[in-house]
Amino acid sequence: MKPNIILIYADDLGYGDVSCYNPDSKISTPNIDRLAEEGIRFADAHAPDTVCSPSRYGILTGQYSWRTDRKSGNPPPGTQPWIKKGRVALPEMLQQKGYTTAVFGKWGLGADWNSAAKPGREGLDTSPRGIDYTKPIFAGKDFGFSHEEVHLWYGKEVHQTTYPCHSDPNAYEKVDGGRWYFVNGMSRGGDPNFSAFDMEEAQMHYIERTVDWIKSNDSPFFIYYAPHIPHWPHVPAKQFHGVTSLGYYGDFVAQLDWAVGQIVDALESSDELENTVIIFCSDNGPEVQTYDYHKLGHASSGDWRGVKRDAWEGGHRTPFIIRWPEISNPGSVTDRLVCQTDIYATVADLLDVSLSKDCAEDSFSFLDELLPEHCVKEQRELAIYHTGFSNKLAIRKGDWVLIDDPSGDNGEQEPEWLCRERGVVPHELGVELFDLNSDMQQTTNLAVEHPEIVENLLRHLRKAVQAGRTRKCVIN
Repeated sequence: MKPNIILIYADDLGYGDVSCYNPDSKISTPNIDRLAEEGIRFADAHAPDTVCSPSRYGILTGQYSWRTDRKSGNPPPGTQPWIKKGRVALPEMLQQKGYTTAVFGKWGLGADWNSAAKPGREGLDTSPRGIDYTKPIFAGKDFGFSHEEVHLWYGKEVHQTTYPCHSDPNAYEKVDGGRWYFVNGMSRGGDPNFSAFDMEEAQMHYIERTVDWIKSNDSPFFIYYAPHIPHWPHVPAKQFHGVTSLGYYGDFVAQLDWAVGQIVDALESSDELENTVIIFCSDNGPEVQTYDYHKLGHASSGDWRGVKRDAWEGGHRTPFIIRWPEISNPGSVTDRLVCQTDIYATVADLLDVSLSKDCAEDSFSFLDELLPEHCVKEQRELAIYHTGFSNKLAIRKGDWVLIDDPSGDNGEQEPEWLCRERGVVPHELGVELFDLNSDMQQTTNLAVEHPEIVENLLRHLRKAVQAGRTRKCVIN
């Protein structure tokens, strides 16, 4: 029997926000912790990028986003789909194996605006002058989702939305841009009404719809549940207000944990839990404002240096948990190096799907980590990190990390007091080399001491870039 698959993709959740990863976390996450207790927890798992849209591209395609024409950043409002037609994304591969598929929540990968464009539309105009909202604007249908309920972003230039968190001086919030609901391509109520979009209501709506879908669909099914949590604006539902000591942010993470529990409960009540693979992870590290929570005794990035947009470990090392009753050693923790792009090849391996050379180029199966008796054809030996907006690359091989952009996009915002506390040694070199075995917080640049390692890693990086893949890329 084919197992159901549920991919829960948190938004800006840090490694240290989850209590099973950080015993000192100020946020209790019992439902996420339960997944780890009944499954396997990966301690060295990485998002494909350090910002949301490129990571979402990578997790659905098994390919690093920087290999595409768009390369980096988040697609501007009105942009056509980032995933090109003809590329078999994860949900389409599952459709071909008999799965029903659905996405709920944040999309972030463009949509087919051209199909609803009015004659004479100019540029990326998403107003009713340029778009006929009586026509469908699909986000995921062309890539294998038979059902989609998502919100699309219109940006701050079109509309600015404020919430109670924006008037709280301790919330460290930025004003949000306009967003609107789409169900199977159709705009709710016709033309977007940004003032009527409520992020708090939206998050409760998407988990309710996810639960409804679990209860009303036969196996096998694939659900991509992508809550906008804990990305700002931090708008926890009223039932979560005050449940943590970290204000809106902590309460929002607590709501995410509750949502995970709702999914597990729905599976149990439908007698599907024992036939479901649940994958939980985050699209990148926590936002820069979480540095302030250190003063409250909470390290969102855990012991890692960096936050969202950084090439340092805290920018992309995220929680990664898989619960599946077939796992040979439930409750285990693995230090195996994995990237979220590897989900694609692992699912394909589980379903006995052969991947072509031009599919999931940066995806490696880790099915043998779940089923030790299974033999994988090729294991991941290196990972390439990407700073989402500056478009710089870094490479990890073994315990060594080479970064060609020391500050990433956020380095100048790293608090001086935290650098002093951790003993970060300043330098003015154009590259950084760290040994994670002896220096997990990446405090001391070893590029001058080990030029041979720098050159070796650069050679591996150039080869992987030129080859157009890391899978089936032989590097001597």
